[in-house]
Amino acid sequence: MIYKKAYTIIIFLVLCANMLTASGQQNSPAKKETAEEYVTRIRVMADSIKLARTTNQTATTTKGSGAAFSNGNYATNKATIDNAYNFLSPAEKEKVKKYPAVPEAFRNSEDAADFLNKLKGLDINADVQQHAKEKSMALFGFCISFQSTKTKAEKIIKEANSLTTAFKKANPVMNFGTNVGKTYVSENGLVYLPLGDASFADEAMEAVYKTGNIQFPKENAVGQPNYVLMKDLKQNKGVYSLGNNGTLTLKFINNALVDVAGPDLFVFEAGEIEPTNLEISKDGVLWVNVGKIGGGIASVDISKVATPMDCFYYVRFTDLNTKSTVAGADIDAVAAIGAAIKLSLTAEVLFDLGKATLKPDGISAVNNLAQQLKQMNAAQISVDGYTDDIGNNDENLKLSKLRAEAVSAVLKEVLKSKDKFVYRETGRGESNPAVSNTTDANRKKNRRVEILVFPK
Repeated sequence: MIYKKAYTIIIFLVLCANMLTASGQQNSPAKKETAEEYVTRIRVMADSIKLARTTNQTATTTKGSGAAFSNGNYATNKATIDNAYNFLSPAEKEKVKKYPAVPEAFRNSEDAADFLNKLKGLDINADVQQHAKEKSMALFGFCISFQSTKTKAEKIIKEANSLTTAFKKANPVMNFGTNVGKTYVSENGLVYLPLGDASFADEAMEAVYKTGNIQFPKENAVGQPNYVLMKDLKQNKGVYSLGNNGTLTLKFINNALVDVAGPDLFVFEAGEIEPTNLEISKDGVLWVNVGKIGGGIASVDISKVATPMDCFYYVRFTDLNTKSTVAGADIDAVAAIGAAIKLSLTAEVLFDLGKATLKPDGISAVNNLAQQLKQMNAAQISVDGYTDDIGNNDENLKLSKLRAEAVSAVLKEVLKSKDKFVYRETGRGESNPAVSNTTDANRKKNRRVEILVFPK
């Protein structure tokens, strides 16, 4: 029976190919088709009918509390649709001009929702049936490919809603405001990030490339996912390949990695997930080894090495020397699922030089920050004061502590709730400078107050 079905599909594909050839001959001068072109055309039609076998697949959600990740194939079939469109005659292209452009990729649930919104009013199934009756296989294949992409978008939205619900149930305090959290698409599944676009690593600190065949800019691994596969692999976009045994160090600036219920870190890899070793750090100097990432799982739980209120700003990946087409693990982006908001104001805005009393503009600035926190269910708020390296260290510690307390006092007054928020004020003095204290401009940046907000 299996052989009969396979034979039927092959016959169907050959008939489709022949009909496409006949259609092309009616609308353009005769041209001998190469073997490569014939195979490409067959593959396009094969991709088109894969819909019957793929639409019934369901996502596999990670087990355990705080499910923020699900396995599944959500890749956009833009290349298939583009190829199918190229087979259409001018008259056939006119019939499908109402169809919107297909995105290069669904990067997140908003992309999928936007695409579905553009399809409102279109009855793709009716078009499929009509073109099948007309025996217009080029149009039939195009519409089937389009329907496949629509189905992918619908699956993304459905699964995104499930992931959001599961995460919020396991982490009720991880609410950073309406419409902040978002579900993102990786090559291996979907992941919900409560901080949305602010979840991703911001800076590539260091890349040690030892051996390999293609070296990309390390900056490709920061920011939101934007990987694009090219025919010439050297032209791939938005990805950094570690190379064999290479390392990559990334830094979170506007947020921090913390432990929550379920997975805490997600690595967007291009292609097959290749094993790496992961380390995390609070300061980029002392490192904690999390262990091996591999086995087809891109999410990481740091609960075994993190304690409550631990905030990590650095992650370092080391390739474990697995052979592949492009040497080393291929990293598109890295995001914190367990995330803390980091807010920073320069002391110049808040205080007069050497003082710890907030200026009117400083009170207004802290007030504005407090408004961002009102919609959170609960949070721990750490307020840290910093100075530059000028002056006595003990005096700098005292001044920075007084400034942290002044900022915290305004937050408490605005936010009011005693049960909802827990505060901690610390004077850091000249420690942990944001930039090196080598110029007056840099010292101005280091004179600051940082507010870190993470789950209670």
